[in-house]
Amino acid sequence: MGAWTGSNRLHMAWQPENPLLESEGTATVSERVGGQFLEIAYTWVYEDKSREGILILGGDNKSDTVKAFFTDSWHLAHDVMMCEGKEHTDGSIDVKGSYKVEGHPDWGWRTEIIPEGDSFQYKMYNVSPEGEEDIAVEMEMKRT
Repeated sequence: MGAWTGSNRLHMAWQPENPLLESEGTATVSERVGGQFLEIAYTWVYEDKSREGILILGGDNKSDTVKAFFTDSWHLAHDVMMCEGKEHTDGSIDVKGSYKVEGHPDWGWRTEIIPEGDSFQYKMYNVSPEGEEDIAVEMEMKRT
């Protein structure tokens, strides 16, 4: 729980002249709904404009299944994605959802949260309809 700062790396394979954009990032991690859910609200910068996103995670404590709600002001502007996955024994979380691409099969979006003491990594991957993954975003956060 608490406030975090760090770096954000946006991988833009479709833009070969500038395939990696780095910016500062922040995150606030909070318990919600009486501790039933974990919220990660984060910020980053793209084209000199502050962007923000939110990931809300929850599970039932009876299994390793995790459900998540994800949206942000750039990747999914004006939309939400429901995701499902699991918590691993090391405390990391891996969830996956999908989004529509007009005229094509749905694409996947996989998110990993990897805690490491007083820091955590937040990684997001685009997943093609054929199952091929490409890193899209890497955030490394440290407690402030």
